[in-house]
Amino acid sequence: MRRASFRLIALSLVLASAATLTACGANPSGGTEDARTRAAAAGPRPDRPGPFAVGRDTYTVPNAGQPGRTLTVDVWYPADPSRAEGARTAGYTVIPGVVIPARNAYSGLPVSTKGPSPLVVYSHGSGGLRFVSSFLTETLASHGFVVIAADHTGNTALDGVTGQTVGRAQNEINRLSDVTAIIDDALARSTGGGDLLSGSIRTDSIGVIGHSYGGFTALATPTGHRGVAANAKVRAVVGLAPYTIPMSDAELERLDVPTMLISGTKDTTTTIEDNTERPWELIPGRPLYRVDLENAAHHSFDDVCYYQSLKSQFPDAPEILVTTVEEYAKTGCAPGLMPIGRANRLIEEYTVAFLLTQLAGQPAYEAYLTPEFAAGQPGVQFSVETAE
Repeated sequence: MRRASFRLIALSLVLASAATLTACGANPSGGTEDARTRAAAAGPRPDRPGPFAVGRDTYTVPNAGQPGRTLTVDVWYPADPSRAEGARTAGYTVIPGVVIPARNAYSGLPVSTKGPSPLVVYSHGSGGLRFVSSFLTETLASHGFVVIAADHTGNTALDGVTGQTVGRAQNEINRLSDVTAIIDDALARSTGGGDLLSGSIRTDSIGVIGHSYGGFTALATPTGHRGVAANAKVRAVVGLAPYTIPMSDAELERLDVPTMLISGTKDTTTTIEDNTERPWELIPGRPLYRVDLENAAHHSFDDVCYYQSLKSQFPDAPEILVTTVEEYAKTGCAPGLMPIGRANRLIEEYTVAFLLTQLAGQPAYEAYLTPEFAAGQPGVQFSVETAE
C-alpha cells in the first residue's frame, strides 16, 4: 500500500473518532468545536465574500518569451466598498451576444487604497476560458487579492471550436511562459505610474492556482518544464482537480513551496489515483495539504453549472455552445454529485484560507486548515504534511 493511501485511511479513523467524541458531548482540547471557534475568530469567512468590493477589468499582455503571442487577461482586485455603490455589474463575454453577469464584481472601480495586495495568477483548464472559475476569482479579490487570469491561446474553448488548438508539448510551454508573462507585466504595472494596478501588488507574495490543465500549470510554474525555467517568484500553489501526469517525478520533487491539492472523488477526467496520489507522495513543499471532496467531479471546480442555470436568458446562443455546457454540466451538477453550491463553497473555503495564511500574512486562517476543523465537514477528506 502506498504511503498516501495509508495516511488517508488512518486519518479517516481519527476524524471519525473526533466526530464521535463531539457528538457525545466531549470537547477535548483541539476538538471540532474548538477548531470552529478559532476559525470564526479568524475574520471574514473564506467561503463568503470578504471585506472588499471587487473590481474587474480586461487588458492585454505581451508574452515576451514568445514574440508575437499576446494574451487577453482579466484582473479582479479589491476595491473600497463605498466605491461600488451604483457601479455597473461586470459581465463575462463568452461569445458576442452571450455575456454572463458577474455575481460579485463591478466595472470601473479604482483599486482599494488599503493595498498593496498579494498577487494570484489563475490558470484555466483545457478548453476553458480566463473567467471560467469566477466564483473563486471574485471571492479571492474580495478577501484582498489581486487575481489575474489569461486565455491560454491555443487551448481555449474557442480554439476548440475553430480548430486552432495546439499540441500538448506546445500547450505546456505556452502555459508556463504565459504565467511568467502575467507576473512580470503585473509587477511592472504596479511599480509604474498611471496604471490601474499602480502600487497595488506585493512583490514578495505571489501564488498560482489552476484547474485541471491549469492545475498542472500552477504546480509546474515553480519547478520548470519542457525547457521553460522555474519561476522563483512564486511562493505558493493550488492545484484544483490538477492534471499532473505530464510532470515527472523529478519535477514534483522540486516543488518546494507550500502546496494545496483539492480533488473530487468522482472526477473521471483527472482521477485522484492518477493525478493526486503521486504528487502527494513526492512534493516536498511544506505545508502540503490534500483535500478530497466526496462526490465532487471535474466541473465542480468551475462556473459551468452557473452557465447552465442561465441558458434560458440566451435563446439565440449557438447550439454547439449550449450542447457543450450541458455536456460539461454532467460532471458538475448531475444527480448523485456533491451539490454544486456546496462544492464551490468548500473550494473557496480551503483555497482562500490557504492563500490568506501563505501570502497575506494572516496565520489565524490556519484554523480552517486542520483535521479537527475538517472533522465537522461532511464529505471532506483532509490531510496535511508539515515541516518536521
